[in-house]
Formats: sequence, structure tokens, C-alpha cells
Amino acid sequence: MAADMPVSQMRILALFGAVAIYGSERANLEVLSALRDQGAKVLIVASEADYAADAGAYFRALGFDTVTAPYFVPPRPDYPINPLTTLPPHLVKAAVRFLAIHRDFKPTHIHVGTQLYVLNFLPALAVVRTPMVYRCGDAPILHNMIWRLTWRFIAGRAARFGAVSRYIAGTMTAAGAPADRIQVVYSRPPRRTEASPPAPAAGRTIAYVGQVTEKKGIGVLLEAFTRLAGDYPDARLLVAGRISQWIGDRWGQDLKAKAEADPLVADRVEFLGQVEDVPGVFARSLFAVAPTLTEEPMGNVVMEAKQAARASVIFRVGGFPEVIRHDVDGYICEDKSPEALEQALRRYLDDPAAAAAQGEAARLSLKTLGNDDFDARWAGIYADAVR
Repeated sequence: MAADMPVSQMRILALFGAVAIYGSERANLEVLSALRDQGAKVLIVASEADYAADAGAYFRALGFDTVTAPYFVPPRPDYPINPLTTLPPHLVKAAVRFLAIHRDFKPTHIHVGTQLYVLNFLPALAVVRTPMVYRCGDAPILHNMIWRLTWRFIAGRAARFGAVSRYIAGTMTAAGAPADRIQVVYSRPPRRTEASPPAPAAGRTIAYVGQVTEKKGIGVLLEAFTRLAGDYPDARLLVAGRISQWIGDRWGQDLKAKAEADPLVADRVEFLGQVEDVPGVFARSLFAVAPTLTEEPMGNVVMEAKQAARASVIFRVGGFPEVIRHDVDGYICEDKSPEALEQALRRYLDDPAAAAAQGEAARLSLKTLGNDDFDARWAGIYADAVR
């Protein structure tokens, strides 16, 4: 393949067995959309499982061509049988299907965004020589032998890596990925189609957008909001995130019940459920909070808040501090506690004008973070992969 292959000649086979569409999935779709918009042909290999039908429909609604293949299902709280017992025959079935798709599509590149999808097709990926580009949106999974071997394969097999933050790039090199194959490209928020500018900052309303799970810190946020609610009778908290009747959402169900049972905040915490119109949530808010407790790679929701001209309150974890300047376009809490978060919330609730000004600074910071060069950077990664 030519070293100067234009994007218009690229044929990208994307391994994408998502069951639901969360931040990581949206970020990978933004990469694929950027390449497609520059002329690349993209084919998504979606999951053939019935429970993944909504994800496949979502890909097609975005205009992507799809085919299906079997994808391995990791352990789930509602599935008592350890799926690792089915892994060997599954790998054979998945490899046969992948090789048939590869033969028919004739890709110039393979795009992968998680170790799970590499493991799913590992025998086939070991056979074909098509350059693989790995978008690393999480730290390498190394907690058992299977994942360590999978990562070792990725480190040697991937022609180029795109890391979502310097923090993630550091975890990759520490795990053996060659530093000269890694480029950091911060996630771009999904492009908005409407022409109208971001809405003016609303009254004392706080927005949380994300998964309603303990590790995302929403429990800490609710406690911090409860601590200050009596001092700000007009303050409200919007929580956008799925809370279904599935057993895996039990923690979120309990959190919602707790809020609804507290007379101080029951009518001031609004659980919106799964939301597609994220800009609409931010339009109702003064600022955003992303109180993730774990060392996450980089908050996509922070970038979406910036796009909507909203400052974000965060904890100093993972790659989050790379995209926030403290008290300039957001607020960084040094301590992951309800007390520290309460102090941060009071900063903006006491001074809505400062919150609005820092929200505008957050919007302007997208250019500094490479938002305008996103398409070109990913085109460069893919061009480098065939050199």
C-alpha cells in the first residue's frame, strides 16, 4: 500500500460489537464519522445478538453500513454461567465469520476500540495482515492472564494507536505499547447540526450526564447537593442517565429511591433517564458536574459541556485535569469527597456570572485541545498505519 494513501482510498473495517451506546461508543463513532466524511468507506461489524439490535439500528441511523458477527459476552450480574467456558468454540465461530467479511470487503485498515473486540476476533486478526488502528479509550486491562495476553498481542499487532489523553498514553507505554506508534487525540464532542449558538446559562441548575453508577460519583454528588440544598432553595440537580429495571441498574434504582424519599431534595432532583439531546440538558443548566471517582481516561461529557459553553466540576482523576484549567474553564476538586464537591458547587452557585464566564472559556478551549484538527489528526494516524 502506498505511503501517501489518501483517505478517500481507505476501506475501514470497524469491529464494534456494542450492546448499548455510551460515551466510549460515541467517541469511536465520532472517529469513524470523521474518516467517512473525508471519503473513507467504513463498514461496521456489529453484534448479531438480539439484545444488540438497538445498537445496530443506531449505527445505521448514522448512515453506516453494517454486517453482523458473533461477539463474546463478558460476565453479567443476570447471567450465572461464566462465559469464559464458551470462549474456545466462540473464537472459532467468530474467526470464520470475520475472515468471510474481510475477504468480501477487502479493507485497507481495521479499526478497534476495546480489548474485548480484539479478543473476540484474535485468531483471525493474527492471520490477516491488514494494518490495525487501535483507539485506546481506557487503560489496558491486565488483571488476568487472558487480558494480559490480549494486550500483548495488541501492542505488537497495532500499526498505530490513538490515545484519548496523555494519562492513557502513559498507561499504554507502561504496559508495553511502543511510544512512537501512539498519538494523543482528545475526543471531540459530537458535532451539533443546529446553527443556533449555545444557550445562555440558566438559573441555579446543575447538570450531571452519564452512567448512574457508583464509580461515576453520582452518589457523592447527591450527598453534596443535599448538604447545600437548604442554603439555595432555587438550586436544582438534573441527572441524565439510564436507570432501568435491569438487575445491573440496581444501584441506580436505590439512589433514585433515596432522593425521592428525602423531602429536602425530592422535588429538586430530576432523573431524566437515558437522554439523546445532551445539549438540551446543558441548556437548562448553569454548569456541569462530572464527579468520576476512578482513574478514567478522559471525560467525553466534559467536552460536550464545553461545546455547550458550560464549565465542569471534576475530581483530579485520570485524564480529566488535562482538559480543565482550574477556576478558568472549570473547577478541579483535589479531594474526592462530598465536602470538597460541596465547596466546588457553592463556588458557582454563589457566583452565576463567574460560572457563565468560565463556561464561555470552556467553549473556546476546544480549539486549544485540538477540536478543529480532529479530522486531520485521525486521517494522519490512518495514513501512518500503512507506511
